Amino acid sequence: MRYVLLLIVVSFIMGSCRKDEVFTSAPVTLNFSTDTVDFDTIFSLKDTNSLTTPKSITLRLIVSNPNDNAVKTNIELEGNLLSIFKINADGIPGSGNLQQIENLEIRGKDSVYIFIQSYIKPDLVDEFSVAENLIFNTNGNKQSVVLLSYALNANYYKEETFTKNTTWSDAKPYVIYDDILVEKGVTLTINPGVKIYNHNNSTIYVAGTLLIDGTVDNPVVLQGDRLDDAYKEVPNQWNGIRILQTSINNKINGAIIKNGFVGIRVDSLASNANPKLTLTQTKIFDMGAVGLLSYSAYIKAENNLISDCGQYAFFGDLGGRYDFTFNTFVALGGGTTGRQNATFTLTNRPYRNEAGAIVKVFPLSYNLRNNIIWGSNDDEINFVRDVDGNTISSNVKNNNIKSVLFRDELIQKNTTIDFNQVNFDPIFVDANKKNYKLKGGSPCTGAGEINTGINIDLENKSRNNPPAIGCYEIN
Repeated sequence: MRYVLLLIVVSFIMGSCRKDEVFTSAPVTLNFSTDTVDFDTIFSLKDTNSLTTPKSITLRLIVSNPNDNAVKTNIELEGNLLSIFKINADGIPGSGNLQQIENLEIRGKDSVYIFIQSYIKPDLVDEFSVAENLIFNTNGNKQSVVLLSYALNANYYKEETFTKNTTWSDAKPYVIYDDILVEKGVTLTINPGVKIYNHNNSTIYVAGTLLIDGTVDNPVVLQGDRLDDAYKEVPNQWNGIRILQTSINNKINGAIIKNGFVGIRVDSLASNANPKLTLTQTKIFDMGAVGLLSYSAYIKAENNLISDCGQYAFFGDLGGRYDFTFNTFVALGGGTTGRQNATFTLTNRPYRNEAGAIVKVFPLSYNLRNNIIWGSNDDEINFVRDVDGNTISSNVKNNNIKSVLFRDELIQKNTTIDFNQVNFDPIFVDANKKNYKLKGGSPCTGAGEINTGINIDLENKSRNNPPAIGCYEIN
């Protein structure tokens, strides 16, 4: 009896093995997870060979065999003579220019994974698209999947130091690998329409002066260098702009800054009486940590939207001077999930060494007028007061603020804290889609201070009299 059972088991196992090894000789139609593998936009290196040719992210194509029996298929790219694409099928790399893989086995009712990358040759034109067919020949039945890549030539900078005044135009995009530094006494001017793509962990350091001169209709855009749809709202793709201690007279107007770790970091007071940074009509969003970060700096900000950052929209630490009018600071998007901090935080704490001894006290002065400070937490504004710090002046008037902890303080009727709306929903058009314009009926309508000297909003629309609170005037 045992012998009979053993024969049955062995026969079953051998039958199963034979089934896997039976390859159909009839034409077979394979199934594909998509008919087009689209790489969106990547960059070429026409003007320089100093960097390894950049490649795309890796995209995946699933190829399924609907038959009971195994099949073998031959794969090749139809005309890949410029080596634009490279493939790998379940660990087997393609060979030659056509990236051929012969006799790839796909078991019955099973699938294989084709991994594809797009490579750009450095001698191609400024702007081009490539559509290539990936051919599968399975027992005489030919099927194809389209590989599509769109590329732009760009100006590349890798560990570059600017030692003389430089202007960037909008002729071609700019791609930054690692870091760039604007030296002390040097000005980098960025004209309207310039697109700046920053590679992973890259930083724009400014020891001199940065002048970004975008417009509402033709903004300067700074973001990560991955343009695939999956990366559009992903933070931490690059480090951000860092304005160093020696820097002076920085002005950023009409910019879109996104997908980084800290949008703009400003270190210490300037050596002159001017704001170290004047920030106007700019959007900063989808930052992993902070939209605008300051250590003891003097910042003047008007008509800006800073939203959906991982920890803070604005964090002013170690004192400083802040003159903020008609800005919207908001933390409602998915990137702020789990956030514990108030999105707008100011501290007057002194600078201490590792032993805790005070090295220097930086006075804190802030003037907040006609701003929206809103988010998903109960308290979205926080004044961290250190008994050893120094707050020399404060003015908080005509703002819309979400706060429980500071409610009584913010609604006092006196010369420094006046007419603030506390815990009144500003009623955005569609916060789920990050549209932070105001709906009709918003309590912010006509609730702003009149005498600000600012007559337009973020989109260059004329301010009403009295104006709305926040960066957008209501229609």
